[in-house]
Amino acid sequence: MDVQLKDGIYYVSGDITETCNLGDFGLPTGSVKFDLGNIRTINSCGVREWIVWINKLKISPIYYNCPQAVVMQFNMVKEFLSNNAKIESFQIPAYCENCGEQKVFLMQNGKDFTLGKKLEYELPKCDKEGCSIESDVDFESYFYFIENSK
Repeated sequence: MDVQLKDGIYYVSGDITETCNLGDFGLPTGSVKFDLGNIRTINSCGVREWIVWINKLKISPIYYNCPQAVVMQFNMVKEFLSNNAKIESFQIPAYCENCGEQKVFLMQNGKDFTLGKKLEYELPKCDKEGCSIESDVDFESYFYFIENSK
């Protein structure tokens, strides 16, 4: 795992597992912004370590650009979104079965979704004629964290 600070946002990349050392970088108190867009994987032990670390620092995380691996953990581990955590944006992976093109759509809080409310969403059409975009995830289970967040 690697963390870079740029313009007040902590950009986290790589893998969050039991072997990553979350204590290696300092954080301010209060609300802290994390861009998780370059997380490859996050396993259950990594989620546990992350939660313990956030609780220890007493910060309120704000998550941006959350990839599928992180969203899946939001849905499985409710404590991941405790401590006044906020989700500002997350990714929806999709593909076109006809042309094979893969896309990622970014959903933004307040524009595309509202926490605590059911999300109804249709993927945009593929740019190529005769093609259609399909989601790589089941919307009902993937959007579960949105309805069940405050």
